[in-house]
Amino acid sequence: MKVSRFLTARYTVIVLLTAISAALLVASAVPQRTSSGGKTPEWVGRLPDGLHFISTVFGLDNIVGTVWFAVLVSLFWVSLVASTWSQFTAIREQIRRVPSATVPPESSRVDVGRPAFAELALQSGYRLAGGSGGVYRYIKNRPGYWGNFLLHIGLVIAVFFSIVYVLTQHRVLIRLAGQEVTRLSSETVQELRGLLQEQQKLPYSVVLKNLYPRYWGNDKLESLSTELYFTDRSGGEPQRVNVAISDKARFDPYIVYQSNVYGRTFDLEFISPRGKLFRERLYLPYPTRRDIAGYGEQAVSGTDFLLKGKFYADTERKLIQLHGSPLTLRLYRGKEQLGEVTLTVGSNGQLGELAVRVTQSEWWTDILLDGTRGTAGIFAGFAMILAGVLCSYVLVPREIIARELNGAVYAQHIVRRFPHFYREEFDDIIQKARTTGEL
Repeated sequence: MKVSRFLTARYTVIVLLTAISAALLVASAVPQRTSSGGKTPEWVGRLPDGLHFISTVFGLDNIVGTVWFAVLVSLFWVSLVASTWSQFTAIREQIRRVPSATVPPESSRVDVGRPAFAELALQSGYRLAGGSGGVYRYIKNRPGYWGNFLLHIGLVIAVFFSIVYVLTQHRVLIRLAGQEVTRLSSETVQELRGLLQEQQKLPYSVVLKNLYPRYWGNDKLESLSTELYFTDRSGGEPQRVNVAISDKARFDPYIVYQSNVYGRTFDLEFISPRGKLFRERLYLPYPTRRDIAGYGEQAVSGTDFLLKGKFYADTERKLIQLHGSPLTLRLYRGKEQLGEVTLTVGSNGQLGELAVRVTQSEWWTDILLDGTRGTAGIFAGFAMILAGVLCSYVLVPREIIARELNGAVYAQHIVRRFPHFYREEFDDIIQKARTTGEL
């Protein structure tokens, strides 16, 4: 009993809510792994050696995935369970209670028999809920008494499945290039995992077959959809999965989401003055307007060169749809520009001391696989919370306590929420009863 009182005490609930809210505020203010595809955020690497415990011990770069946050939410859930049980027992006693036979001063006397008064109450929606010893209880909107209980049940469900969501979190970010088979492994994807180590098996491979961007007249993106082919095992039959920004799909245990990040890849071949051949792939974001280029840059592996590239959707800059625009490359060493060249697919050129050739260009986009469990339960909890709120504020319960005394009925009206809204309803019943009594 003492444990239950401690868990449901106002001080305990306030402390738990404050701690959870503070943790979530920090998570929203400090870059987390969830916002960097599961990778450790840059600010962690810039910490002095003596402050690395902020990430390793407290996990402030992945707060919702830490043990201490799961413990906080679990304690809050236990507190909610205890509070919900208290709500259930209190409401059950409230509904079953038999009022005292003493007539309160605010009661209204009507000179009719109880059966006639019961008929008038029933016409207004009040139904007999029990009685004894000349005391009878009539209730309208009885489900309204369970509003707070349903609200607590909804909170219990939502918090429980939030814990499940945090523990089983498994999100996989994949960057796909068109027409290329991508073997899914820890080396080719970015994963974000929860506290539970056992996770769903990744699909074996995926291919981005087609990407379909559509635009409004003002060059804003209207829709983005992709045609994907997954295999669940080596040598398995590819299964087609179509997704769009507003239309997710499912493959085995994963929900497949289309991100709004996309663009064009350019595969480049470089030949150094010594004849060494090496290849690079440049991922460029798609232009946001027909008169603005998509820019990107990356270091050239094995050298101290920095490669920058840009392209327009349309060569004449009249269309936002892709229309064979060439690629412009610039080569830098530090801040010094070593060369510039504009090439189309299949053409060659000289970029500083390097010979370069564009071998192919394809669409690229990011796809998210979410194997986290508990999402449906969280929404079910919110639905139950809404049902509880509706019961409490739409189905407001009202009671009429009728006491028989000396051939008359003394009626007491009880409304615990917005009583002045329903006073007219009770007065109408009393008026009808008095009119019946006079007849």
